[in-house]
Amino acid sequence: MVHTDWFWIKKDPEAPTLVDASGLNRSNYPYFTDADSFAKVDDSVAYYEYRGRFVQCDFLFEPTFLIHDDLQPLFRYLEPELQFKGVQLYSRQDSKNQATPLYWLPYLPFTDAISDRTQAIRGKPIKIFLKPDAITYQRVLHCRMPAADIWLLSLEAAECLLRRQPVGIILDTVELDR
Repeated sequence: MVHTDWFWIKKDPEAPTLVDASGLNRSNYPYFTDADSFAKVDDSVAYYEYRGRFVQCDFLFEPTFLIHDDLQPLFRYLEPELQFKGVQLYSRQDSKNQATPLYWLPYLPFTDAISDRTQAIRGKPIKIFLKPDAITYQRVLHCRMPAADIWLLSLEAAECLLRRQPVGIILDTVELDR
């Protein structure tokens, strides 16, 4: 059993909305990426629309969790068991002057680490507590609640991520259930 601080990667509520991800349909990119849905996905292309000025967020949360290309090597280093499939985004608007960001769909089996003490409303967590005995030597955990796809980082992993000054997220503290 390893005791460290853990952090939940959440969308910053003040982050600009980059993507109308209509090109990523939910049947191919479900909110919860399990082994079966990941196996069905191929590297792909999707389209986005932006509102106002273009800001490229490092993570997308809808319709599924995606990691920007700049951060994919970090996540591969932090958790060698992670698998990835690429999603190249193209603008529906004037494509000559718009960015074509590459994102990665990560897959990591779900870990049953969420404690019963976790506070939630309608299956969405408000305050997460982790089962200490469910955490081993991992630096990245992928958990699930009825209405939440949860990606967690150990203190070491969170520090590595924050050094890269990610755009569009906040890290919320997670507590161990004692």
